[in-house]
Amino acid sequence: MKTQKAYLNPVTGHGPFRVNQESRKENILFISVDMVPREFYQQFEGCVEMHTPHLDTLKQNHVVFENAFCSSPLCSPSRASYLSGHYSYITVNSERAHDGQDIHVRQEDILFPEYLKHSGYHCRHAGKSHVGTHKFMDIFGENDSPWDRWSPPWFDDDQYINYLKNLGFERISFEKTLYGQEAAGEGRGNCYGGWVAPQNGKPFPKEATYPAYLVQKTIDALEARQDAEQPFYFQLDFFGPHQPFAIPAGMEKREQELREIIRLPESYQQIHDNNFQAPWDEPRVYRMYRKNWGLTDPETLKSYMIANILQFELLDEMIGRLFAYLQEQGTYHKTWIFLIADHGEMNGEMALIDKGAYLNPGVIRVPLLIKPPADSEFGQQSYRIEEPVSLLDLAPTMLEIAGISTDARMDGVSLLQSLVGAQRPDRKPILFDIWSHVVPNPSIGMVFTASNDKNYMFTFNVVDEIDELYELENRKSLHNLIAEPEASGIVQEALVKMDEVLERDPRWISYSGPFKLTYAERLPTPFGDQQHFL
Repeated sequence: MKTQKAYLNPVTGHGPFRVNQESRKENILFISVDMVPREFYQQFEGCVEMHTPHLDTLKQNHVVFENAFCSSPLCSPSRASYLSGHYSYITVNSERAHDGQDIHVRQEDILFPEYLKHSGYHCRHAGKSHVGTHKFMDIFGENDSPWDRWSPPWFDDDQYINYLKNLGFERISFEKTLYGQEAAGEGRGNCYGGWVAPQNGKPFPKEATYPAYLVQKTIDALEARQDAEQPFYFQLDFFGPHQPFAIPAGMEKREQELREIIRLPESYQQIHDNNFQAPWDEPRVYRMYRKNWGLTDPETLKSYMIANILQFELLDEMIGRLFAYLQEQGTYHKTWIFLIADHGEMNGEMALIDKGAYLNPGVIRVPLLIKPPADSEFGQQSYRIEEPVSLLDLAPTMLEIAGISTDARMDGVSLLQSLVGAQRPDRKPILFDIWSHVVPNPSIGMVFTASNDKNYMFTFNVVDEIDELYELENRKSLHNLIAEPEASGIVQEALVKMDEVLERDPRWISYSGPFKLTYAERLPTPFGDQQHFL
């Protein structure tokens, strides 16, 4: 194998890497959607059948990772992690950060598209950033317009406003708006968007939505390439189906179908019928978020769930337009396509929506689909991978595809190794953590395989008396097994495994101390001197 050494900055020697001169440079399209409930891509009893033909094609014909997990339930930390390939020091979103907390990736950080750019890829981007704009401008060019906040720039993106004007529309407003209940129980609370109002007697069409605009922006950028033979890396970061919703005209029939068939989650009904209190023991953070979201009215939650589905199906339609363009250009079958979500969404389970400062399978499990080029080693058959994987695995995967190697720290492993049956090394555990959001709740969790060969998720809640254990094969249930007598042996395995993982990596020292204090009597290694004095 003939390799060439290079640097991200040849003058300073920053970012050394090696490129395999014999590897093919294949196009890469990386699509992220924002905050997706697990029932939208993993069908189980009680799920509504989704109308997502384009994503269904990816799932049926290509590569599906059935147990993929993010490293944080929040946008900024999750994105910083999978773009850099290592666990992030960002533990909070920018809009809720305490003074002094990191909210953006640092200038010296290396994001994997930088390697692609400096090895010959044409790199462009459309959509959300939420990790700071400076690195995106460095990678994707000074004409990139990444937005660095949780909510979409419907009202102040000048290019989108002009896009609307060209279609004969102005800024959006809502004819039907969803609100939660205010925390004190009186009046309106949070606004969750809703259905877009007509303008000047004209229905607001799908073509005028922000997802449609981002897809058109992507197509325009691909059309503008100076060298059509140069391989491209395009990163398309949608906002959606994340609330606030913006449901256009043209989806009325589907909405009516959903209103007839959708059912509220059983856990919501149990909590609703118990004066909006869980009839089981749970960490306090869930009660706090229940109060914050304010979905006490079943009809409001039903409308929220319907809007969530419609928004996701709208995204699928727009993604289909992009795929159709690539097929027209003859590049679809030559392109690696990745589709992920940055984190999950509770979507009514446990009377919760959105996500928060807690580690639950509902917010940590994510979709992860890959379409390899047709003539690649993996392009002629479909794969369903059950082995747990992490979004941290994206960066080493992209580098392997591009024939790039680096000594920089990578906490994941290439997903291509899973396709050839390789086992995940013990030194690459699947971890996730959170510090603060609406509610501060420092927590760390992990996915592990127990002695019964089943996969579990364990969460250590630093400032709560109740920790969490979930069996991941039971995709429908989010029942916490931590206090179940029959799960006591699995809990003990989780404690020992977590202790080993925290002890091995000094980055987790802030969790290791309280974990050992909490479970000192149940851990095989002594707590010892924690003063770090002698």
